[in-house]
Amino acid sequence: MQADFRVESRSYDGVLRGTWRAWRLSPEVQLSDPPTASPGADCLRLWLPAGTLMEWTTGTRPLRHHCLQFFWPERWYMLSAFYNGCDLLYTYATIILPPTIEVAGVRYVDLDLTMLVRPDLSYEVLTQAEFDHMVELLDYSEETRIGALLALRTLTNAAQIGTGLFRLIPQRLLQTDFQRHDCLSQQHGLS
Repeated sequence: MQADFRVESRSYDGVLRGTWRAWRLSPEVQLSDPPTASPGADCLRLWLPAGTLMEWTTGTRPLRHHCLQFFWPERWYMLSAFYNGCDLLYTYATIILPPTIEVAGVRYVDLDLTMLVRPDLSYEVLTQAEFDHMVELLDYSEETRIGALLALRTLTNAAQIGTGLFRLIPQRLLQTDFQRHDCLSQQHGLS
């Protein structure tokens, strides 16, 4: 069975940055024991096992670690949690325009603002200077600039408080073969 859910990342000016294929996880799939907090019915969870090919404009690279990605249709961020085997290494919180989620894929605009969150919830904003540069270079709208900064504040608050959003990320996975058929969402009936 092959990954059949396509993820597409673009820059603010619409230039394609990267694409990859992932497995869309069924909402019923339990990722850890005990279960993490519920991400909500509108959350899209994707599984990318180590070795998944990431097609970037700079070249194709395989993922070194397993990855769980979380998208929400109305949120200005996505989460990518990376695992060495079953153990959480770190999570990247990427500020994006709210994504377009469809039956066979998700598209999003990366706003060049990223935060690294460690398993102990300590964090570091990685690309603030790049964001500031891209705001000017690509002429981000005021709504986009403010939305991105508010999303970053939401993420830093979630890490500081230690409850909610980053508690969705399992510290240890139950398994690393989520691409099994019984873990996947069926194509029909999904939006």
